Amino acid sequence: MAVKSNRSERLLSLRGNVWWYRQGVPEAIRRVTGGPGFILINLRTSDIAEAKRRRDEIERLTRPQFDDVRAGQRLSLELPGWRGTEDGPRAALPPADRGTITRAAMEAAEDDDERHLIVTAAEAEADAMRPAQRKAFEDAMSGKVESERHLETYLTVAELAPKTTNERRGIIMRFARWCSEKGATLNRVDRRLAGQYVADVLDQLHPATQRKHLTALPQYWIYLARRGHISLPGGEALSSGWPWNEQTIEKRGTRVERGGRKAGERPFTDTEVAALLNSKFPLNPVWEGTMRDALAISLLSGMRQAEVLTLWVEEVVEEDGQMFFDIQQGKTDAAARKVPVHSSLVSMVRGRMKGKRPQDMLFHELAGAGNPSDTFGKRFKRWREAVGVDDSREGVRRSLVNFHSARRWFATMARHAGQPKETIADVIGHRPDKQDVTFGVYAKEASKAQRRACVEAVRLP
Repeated sequence: MAVKSNRSERLLSLRGNVWWYRQGVPEAIRRVTGGPGFILINLRTSDIAEAKRRRDEIERLTRPQFDDVRAGQRLSLELPGWRGTEDGPRAALPPADRGTITRAAMEAAEDDDERHLIVTAAEAEADAMRPAQRKAFEDAMSGKVESERHLETYLTVAELAPKTTNERRGIIMRFARWCSEKGATLNRVDRRLAGQYVADVLDQLHPATQRKHLTALPQYWIYLARRGHISLPGGEALSSGWPWNEQTIEKRGTRVERGGRKAGERPFTDTEVAALLNSKFPLNPVWEGTMRDALAISLLSGMRQAEVLTLWVEEVVEEDGQMFFDIQQGKTDAAARKVPVHSSLVSMVRGRMKGKRPQDMLFHELAGAGNPSDTFGKRFKRWREAVGVDDSREGVRRSLVNFHSARRWFATMARHAGQPKETIADVIGHRPDKQDVTFGVYAKEASKAQRRACVEAVRLP
C-alpha cells in the first residue's frame, strides 16, 4: 500500500523506493482542461531532500497555471513529466528525468487514473532508458552503490543539531572515501570490512574521536537496515548497528605509576579566569564586549557556549522580581531550563536588551554569522592563547582548557561552596541520574530559590 506522508512530505508519495509528486486538480480546473483528478509525476529519486526540492519546483510551475486556467487564459496544464490528457502532448524529458516504475508502484495505485499514468510513464521510460541507466537502477536495488548514497536522506530525517549533522556527514564520508579506495560498495560492507576500517583508521585516533565515529557509523547503518537498503545476517536486530556493534576493544586499566595518569579537559583555574577577564584585550577591540560578556555569563551560570550565544531577548524573563535565562533548546532534554541571572550580570544583560525586539539576539554582534557558536569559538581560542591561557599536551588533540572550562569552573566553584550536586545539575542542565531513584525518578527539579542560591554562591576571582 502507499506510504502515508507526514506534513513535511506533503504532495509526496513513496512508491517502492522512488518518490512521486501527487497533487489533486480542483474540479473547476478539470472542467476546463479535461484532465484527470490529480497530477502524478515520478521524481526519480529515493532521496527525500532531493524529492522536496523537485516538488517545490513543480509547485512553482503549477500554481500560476491553475490561476491562468481560472482566468480563462489557459486551456491545459504543462508540467514536466506529466501527461494531462489521453491525447494531449507530453513534455519531452531526457531519460535521466523519467524515473523508474516498479510493480510496487502499480500495486499501490489508488485508482484507475493513477494506474493509467503509471503505465504510460513506464512505457515511455522503457523506450528511453539506456543500458547504463538500467544497470545503475539495478545496482541501486541490489545495494551496489556507494556507502554514502543514502547519507543526505538519513541526515534529513534524523533531525540532528546542525553541528552534529556536519560532524556525522564528515565521519560517514571519511568511511565512504576509504571504501571507494578499496573498491567496496555498500553491499560489501560486513563485519570484516568494518573491522579492517577500525584497525586501519580508527585505532589511530584519540579515544574521544573514536567514540564519535563508532556512534555515527552504527546510527547510519541502523537507518539503512530499517529502510531496507542493507541486509542483516541472521540473528542481528535492526537496531544493533551491525556491522559496527562491538567493534570497540575494552582497554582495562593497569596500575598507574607516578606521572602516568592521563590528563583530561579541566576547569579554568582562578588565575586563568582572572587573566581572561582582567588582562588587556589583545584582539580587535570591536570584539571585546562580546567576548567578555559571554564568558562572564558562562562562568556565573554554567551555560554552554551555544546556549549563551543564541539567547533571544524574550528568553530573558523576570519572575517575582528575579531575572532568569529561560533556555528553550539545547543539547539534551535537560538543557531546557531556567537559569537565574547572577546579580552581578543583571546590569549588563539589561543593557544588551535595551531597544531590541523579543526575537532579537542578546548577542546581536553575531546575528549575521552562519554559525554564531563556531565564529565565537575561533575568536575565543585566539584570545585565550594570546593571554597565556593554554594547556596543550603532547599526544592530546586539543588544549585541556577551552570555553567549556568556564562551565566546569562554575560547577567546581558551586561544589566548593557546598551546593548540592542535584541542584548544580539542574542549573547547568545535566540529566538526572536514573540509578539514584530518589533524585533521578521521584524528586522534582530544584526550586527557584535553590537554583538562585547555587548561582549566587559563585563569585568571580
